[in-house]
Amino acid sequence: MERITNRFVSYEYYDWDRLNSLINDVEVKGIILGDFFCYERMFENGVADLILMIKRVLESNKVLVYQAPLFVTSRNMNEVRSVLGMMSRAAKESFVIVQDFGTSEMVKKDFGNLKLVWGELGRVREFRYSDKFFEFIKDRGFYGFETGDDGMIERLREYNIVPFVTASFFTYKTLGRECYLKYQTGKCAPMLCKSGCFKLKAKQVDYEMTIDGYMMGKTYCYLPDEKIKAIEKEEGIVLITNEV
Repeated sequence: MERITNRFVSYEYYDWDRLNSLINDVEVKGIILGDFFCYERMFENGVADLILMIKRVLESNKVLVYQAPLFVTSRNMNEVRSVLGMMSRAAKESFVIVQDFGTSEMVKKDFGNLKLVWGELGRVREFRYSDKFFEFIKDRGFYGFETGDDGMIERLREYNIVPFVTASFFTYKTLGRECYLKYQTGKCAPMLCKSGCFKLKAKQVDYEMTIDGYMMGKTYCYLPDEKIKAIEKEEGIVLITNEV
């Protein structure tokens, strides 16, 4: 039997056939379960399937990674804590990807045997990270750091943070970040805009990043195959592949 690689896999939609296929695949080391916004989009039976599939992975020889929601609030706090509690009680190496320090503090305080990974949606808008930020991440007890930039691997290693390199980094759009008039006229001219700056207007209206759980304008940017193969062979790196 071939050795298990350092590849972790995440599907946008799971059913039991897909999950069992991953569990039986010797080329897969870990399985990522959890959606940023909507479990109903990821699983036929929503959070019920999430719980059952997490249990199945914990009982297998695969490593479990839980993708925590982008926003952990009073609305879903009990649900998230239930998942973390089940993972913690399993006493098995498992990871939690978070995008905010409130969730990370909860994991560290109450479920300290789970390993924290800073998620790619925790990135700054400019996609740049200072040395101070890496120092802060390390001081806050993070084990890994998710990124679609393979050029960050060596920087992360300098801080003894494990790179979780995603082979399919994604971009997305949200309302309020673009000047649509500029697309039409080639310049930003507030006097020509009947509604004023859209960025200002967006502060007074409700708007969403998703429609029915799907992130608006989401586009995958894939690393070249040669880079993926090189990363997969390296020790001390986790390679994440995202499957539709």
